Amino acid sequence: MPKAEEPNRVSMTVPQSAHRRLRHARWVVIGSFAIFALLIPVFGLTQVANAVRSEGVSLPGAVVGALLSLPLAGIVMWMMLVRMRRRTDPQNVAYWTSLALLAAVFVAIGVYYSSLLIASVWWATVMMVRPRRRTVVVTVALLVGPWVRFLAFPESDVALMAFVWGIPVVWAVLMLVTNYGVLWLWEVANEATAAREAQARLAVTEERLRFSRDMHDLLGHSLSALSVKSELAARLAERAPEQAAREMLEVQRLAREALREVRTAVSGYREVDLDAEIASVRSVLGAAGVDCTVTGDDIDAPADLRALTAWLVREAGTNVLRHSTASRCDITLRRDERALVVEVYNNGARAAHDGEVRFGNGLTGLSERAAAVRGEVSASLSGKDGFLLRAVLPLLSRDVGRRPDPAPLGDREGATG
Repeated sequence: MPKAEEPNRVSMTVPQSAHRRLRHARWVVIGSFAIFALLIPVFGLTQVANAVRSEGVSLPGAVVGALLSLPLAGIVMWMMLVRMRRRTDPQNVAYWTSLALLAAVFVAIGVYYSSLLIASVWWATVMMVRPRRRTVVVTVALLVGPWVRFLAFPESDVALMAFVWGIPVVWAVLMLVTNYGVLWLWEVANEATAAREAQARLAVTEERLRFSRDMHDLLGHSLSALSVKSELAARLAERAPEQAAREMLEVQRLAREALREVRTAVSGYREVDLDAEIASVRSVLGAAGVDCTVTGDDIDAPADLRALTAWLVREAGTNVLRHSTASRCDITLRRDERALVVEVYNNGARAAHDGEVRFGNGLTGLSERAAAVRGEVSASLSGKDGFLLRAVLPLLSRDVGRRPDPAPLGDREGATG
């Protein structure tokens, strides 16, 4: 299969907007996890503020607890990022280090509202990144420990203790559910993008296999016949030269017939239909979040110009996906007495640093094809962020030579082509 066919199929292209949305989603998830982890030092500082206002709270202990909360927050953040990369069980060193730091925070601060909130953040993280059977003991200790201390030193009333204990427990569960929800949405987005890429690769592979089968069916018989005829001619060359000559003429005929069939197959393989191409581009742009409007899609034009117009629409749609941040694309086809005019506009151009539009391989090939029918293709920036691809294809002077084969629309460079 020609190399040009692989990236040309607009329906096989994974739009850049999908990868862009995935990058944005990644940073949203990381930011959410960062805010979640930063709650730990915030609660540590809250305990310091309580110690400054209240004489019953140890200020040195609160300061030590606040300092210990900083590395604890870092480890919590690291464990969540590891879980984001689909590793369900981070290194044991991180878990035991964070548990030791949490215990040190309780020793420094004591069983206060702030330390219980720090424990709730830590627990919501651990339950997300480690198998639950390995956290049962710690979970029971965090639930029972404050009540054991209260029974040993009953200086507070039961109602206050229930409030101080119950709110962090409820909040820990809510944070766990929220973290799971954020992580689940990230995994869904990641898997969806990977599925689209796999689907594109599969479509390309199927197209290659189809073309390979066509070539095998076309050439298998012809090449076998050529081999047999040429071997027969070689054996007859000395004892029956006239018959050998007839066999070589037959070899020549078979070779020409095989060449004709290959050319016919490749020509049919490269043919494009304008209506199908417009529908494909509109569907793919719509799936990528680009509002695509088409005007004049029922235009009457010669078959060769319709094929060239289909290539123009395909190339323009591919460039909108790969080289723009457009949210709108307008495809306009109109015909007058002298020419067929094709215009494709999008509002998300990425211009070069010098503001000039450079033709890549795709637009260069289209310009050559248009020149073969005495037409021209132009591309220019339009407005602040717009880009306009315009082709004028004359309807007169139809005595031009045969159109060249479609130019490769492969690797494109620059802002537009």
